[in-house]
Amino acid sequence: MMISRYRLTLTLIVMFGAVISDAQATCSRIYSGIQTRDNSTAQLTFGRINLTSAHLQPVGTLLGSIVISPASAPGLTSETLMWECDITDADDLYELFATNGDDRVGGFWDIGAADGLPNYFATWFPYVAIRLTHVNSGQVYTRYWQQARITEYDTVGNKIQIKAKHLSLIQAELVRVSSLPPTTGSVSNYCTGTAASSGSGVYPYTCTQPNGYIQFQGGGIKSDSVGEDSSRYYRFWGARNGVGYGMRSAASISYAATCVARNVTPVVTFLPVTAAELNQGATRSSDFTIDLECDNAVNSGTSTNQTALGIQVAQSAYTQAQSMGLVTSGGAVTHLLSNGYGSDPSVATGVGISLRNAKDGIAMNFLGWSNTGTGASGGWYPVLDGASSNGSNTQNFTNYSQTITATLSALPGLTAKPGKVNATAYVLVKVQ
Repeated sequence: MMISRYRLTLTLIVMFGAVISDAQATCSRIYSGIQTRDNSTAQLTFGRINLTSAHLQPVGTLLGSIVISPASAPGLTSETLMWECDITDADDLYELFATNGDDRVGGFWDIGAADGLPNYFATWFPYVAIRLTHVNSGQVYTRYWQQARITEYDTVGNKIQIKAKHLSLIQAELVRVSSLPPTTGSVSNYCTGTAASSGSGVYPYTCTQPNGYIQFQGGGIKSDSVGEDSSRYYRFWGARNGVGYGMRSAASISYAATCVARNVTPVVTFLPVTAAELNQGATRSSDFTIDLECDNAVNSGTSTNQTALGIQVAQSAYTQAQSMGLVTSGGAVTHLLSNGYGSDPSVATGVGISLRNAKDGIAMNFLGWSNTGTGASGGWYPVLDGASSNGSNTQNFTNYSQTITATLSALPGLTAKPGKVNATAYVLVKVQ
């Protein structure tokens, strides 16, 4: 997967932490699963990523970005009860998180640092590094255990119940780096070598080593301590106290000719419109342009080995769209919602933004975050459909422009209410 990611802003105005222990063990581990074990971890579902020429894809290029929940680990659901504590422990419950610091391709080598990309750790894919972020706290994973308070839980009588859904989401990002991890020096080298570094095939991530972990800390549950190096300290693992996540069986790599997005209109502004006008069927539209550069051998399309383009909603907007039934069976989003929709009272409700190809008028879905859909139902479209050639700039590469129309309207079946609309989306290019 090769992603060229640019931020679009669409705007409308309408009238070292301390470890706290308790002398008494007042928390209990309820779930007895093995989500810390290699084959039972949550999967980082990047799907296919693609490495191509250094001209199109220099060091630092973003190759993939996903958000997953620990609740997606085999055997878990969002409602799985993980730990139960006395209500008096409410202020002393934490998540600890770190990379899989003992393993060569699980989180030992901060391989991105040499390229000015700190905290991007080596993976089993050659020249591909991963960065993990604890979404709730915004802290980036390192080999050293960090801490974040658990503030969401269920309360039943005088007990706190911490379920899988209460654990933080994890954002995972892949980038291209300039070197391979050393073959010696790490505590573990369970998955020797790397996946293929060239070829015409698609090569799966068969290494089962996790890339990171979360564990629970509080009320006497066996855990590690803030600041300890996860390459040496992993008490939680034997106690099965937490969840791992990794790329096993959920990612592949290829080396196909493709395209990148070089530039995109940064801000798309709509003319003012009243809620009353929107409720009477009025809309406001504005075009934006995506500048592409493609290898002349690219195969534009949405089938296997073809290159497609998608416009992805912000992760928070995706979650809101799910709750409103705006996600298709393929995981695409029909309408982009404003940042803060449903939570910020100054944001307009009952309104959303849709897309169409400006050249042929064909309606387009937005990309969601499930990373499972294909074609239009998944929010993917042939990268060069409707694009205009701007001529070759160097041998073997051609520049193109793609124009998309964004339209603000009332959402189907809802009443538009006044407020501001300030939405965010990203342009992605991917080999399918």
